[in-house]
Amino acid sequence: MLEKMDLLRNRFHVSYAKAREVLEATGWNTVEATLRLEAELQSAKKPGFTEELKVTGSDLIETLKRLLHEGNINRIIVRDGRGVELINLPINGLIAITAFVPMLTALGAVITVAMDYTVVVERKG
Repeated sequence: MLEKMDLLRNRFHVSYAKAREVLEATGWNTVEATLRLEAELQSAKKPGFTEELKVTGSDLIETLKRLLHEGNINRIIVRDGRGVELINLPINGLIAITAFVPMLTALGAVITVAMDYTVVVERKG
């Protein structure tokens, strides 16, 4: 039972109490509990939309700078070519790191040239 609760907690970032509640309501069926939690999270989301941008490493820093200046953004997620999340920050977290943009530019020029990235942008409705 604890393994099922941990599975839901890790996947949906819910408390043990919420995981247990959903599992008990579904007869401890993890598939049904997953579907129920997914539906709850979808209905709780604020209206908006998500877009994915495919960029090369050399364009990554410039894309992030442009997005910061656009506004109307809730969250930015950066994934490498294998789909591993490198950055997952709400926009206010990104605003806090804008002071480091010159350093990111220098670092980006060295590390990211040969890699491809996906930038996921969650926008306000």
